[in-house]
Parts: sequence; structure tokens; C-alpha cells
Amino acid sequence: MAHEQPKRPVTVTREELYQLVWQTPMSRLAARYGISGNGLAKICDRLAIPYPPRGYWAKKAAGRKVVQYRLPDAKDDTPAAVTISPTMKEKPDPPVSQAVADELTAVRQKLAEISVPQRLSRPHPIIAKWLDERRRERDDPWRRGAVRNFTPIEHRQHRILDTLFKTLERHGYKVNTDDRHAVYFEIERERVDFQLREKLRQVRRPLTEEEKRSSYWRERGYVQELQPTGVLIFSLKTHLVDRAKHEWRDGETTLEAQLPDIIGLLLVAGPILKERRRQYEEEQRRRHEQERRRYEEEQQRKKDENQWRRFVDIAGHWRERELARQFLTALEAQGATRPVMIQGRSLADWIAWAHAHVEASDLLKIGAERIFTDVSSISAWTYND
Repeated sequence: MAHEQPKRPVTVTREELYQLVWQTPMSRLAARYGISGNGLAKICDRLAIPYPPRGYWAKKAAGRKVVQYRLPDAKDDTPAAVTISPTMKEKPDPPVSQAVADELTAVRQKLAEISVPQRLSRPHPIIAKWLDERRRERDDPWRRGAVRNFTPIEHRQHRILDTLFKTLERHGYKVNTDDRHAVYFEIERERVDFQLREKLRQVRRPLTEEEKRSSYWRERGYVQELQPTGVLIFSLKTHLVDRAKHEWRDGETTLEAQLPDIIGLLLVAGPILKERRRQYEEEQRRRHEQERRRYEEEQQRKKDENQWRRFVDIAGHWRERELARQFLTALEAQGATRPVMIQGRSLADWIAWAHAHVEASDLLKIGAERIFTDVSSISAWTYND
């Protein structure tokens, strides 16, 4: 999708940029300067310029109350202006595959009779809610005169969206709103975000008499502001079909006439999104299975190491018993049967006591079956060190 990009760097003042970010969504404004939305946000942070939070434009589009943060006073080290240089290179999109192109053509032909009515009747529930909320706000005695009526371009947007919503729902799509009141489509458990907006144009406006009295504006001689153009742009924010067109606007043909193309792409995308979901879930299943196997292999390795550790411990006890037996034999060879009393016991009694322990600790008497039964009871968690 092509972006509107300047051919050379653009210098804007801090106050101008503050006005612009509250008049145009960051992504669109950034594309106008040929940079990314994240890049524009960093510039605003550097100049201490507040910008709309997430969900601001959706609430505003729905006619809900929004708050614009004021521009704080500049500090001594805050730049008064910034030069924005284009960094994003525009690349033409290659055409869609022939199979997708043929399918799009077939679907468009079936949708050729779709038309947007000149008057809105029996509006879709979401649009009816917008109209009702605006009506209640306008009739509120505390807000009387502060809430404007919908403009002709907004009424046109309602008619286009009404036709779009109803047609998609007849073909299996769902039209939902999230907790931030943003409207989105849903098909095959996949969310599809979109935007229908009026194109704005940045122009230089002559100063009013009041503005001429301000030294700041008087030095500049003009005011830069965004003005509506009457041109509607519909864009899909969710990637659906590789290399397919994802933005439509008024031009040689109206957006209403291009509605079959928009709906056609969304209908063709349904099976693609379903297959994409299947592949994602299959990849997740494979990843979980690999993780499970790695975990089981690691547990088996730890278990084997612990069982060997237990076997070596048993062998160590047997070796200590043999060493004790040999030591006792050597003591007896030195005449350890002399009539000597130690702590109330004769030397012969101590020798007998040692023989009893040597015999009792003879692991070979237990047998191989009991030894390996003990070893097999060792788990991966037996030793914590």
C-alpha cells in the first residue's frame, strides 16, 4: 500500500506538531512524513508533546467524549522545532497469485449488485446505537448546543458501513465492538480491524485579526492546519491476503462503487484465515509436543543419574563394610582378646560387637533383586542438590 511521503525533510515547530498529532492518528501522520509511527512517537517524547492514548480515535469516531492533553511549557533544553526526514522507502506491491485473483474476480461478480442506499433505513444495531447516543447527547439539557449533528460526510460513512456490516453478516462474518468501543469484523475466530476516515489536507490559513495580535503568529504570517477534503478512505488494518489491495479511496470511482471489491476481499480471506488459524494451531501443537518430549527426556535423564547415584551409594556402603571387616581381622590378629575392660565392657565384647555390625551390614545377603528394587524406586526428584 502506498504512503503519502514528502520528498524532502520537513521542519515543524513544537506547537504545530502538537496540533497535528491531535488532529490526525499517529500512524497516518507518520506516513505523511515518511517515518514510522514509533519514530514519530519518539520525536514527540523528545519535544515533550503529549499525543492521544490508545483507543482515542475509536472513541472519537463513535461520538464518545475524549480528552485532549494540554501542551506543557517547554523546558530550557526542550527543542522549539524539529526537522523530520523521510526514512521509509516505498516499495510497489507485487500482484496477488493468479488463483486468488481469479477467486476475487468471481466473488466480485456475485457482489456486483450491491449498492449503498441514499437514505439510511433500519440501520445495523451498531450504527443505530451511534445515532441513538448522539441523539440523547444532543437532547441532554446540560449539553444543549455543545453537541453537533452528524455531518453529511459522517452520514455517508454510516450508509457505507451499514451496507458493509449487513452484507458481511449474511456471509458468515460477525461485526463486534471491543471494550474500547472499536468496531471490528470476526471470521473463523480471527479479528479483522478496519478504518473508514475522511482524508484531511494540510493547508496554510491566513491569520485572523486576533491571531495577528500575537507576536508568535505575526512573525510566521500564517497558520498550518488540517482541513477536510470530502474524500473517504477505507483501509483494512489486519493483513488478510498476501499482496492484495488493502486500501480503497474516493477517486475516479466512489468508495460506494468499490464496496464489492472490499467485501470480495473479505469473503475470499475467510478460508485463508481459517487455514492460517489451522496452521498456527498445528504449529502450537507441535511446539508443545516438542517441549513435552524435551521435558520427559530431561526428567528421564535426571532419573537415570539419580538411580546410578543410588547404586554407587550402595556400592560405597558395601566397600566400607569390607574395609571394616578387614580392619577387624587385623585387630584380632594383634591379640585383641586380652582381658582388658573398656567402659565396663571387655575387649572381647567390643570385638563381638564389631563382628555383629559387619555381618548386619553385608549388602550381598540382601540380594540383587532387593538392591535393584531400591534403585528403581529413585525418581528425578529424589536428590535436590
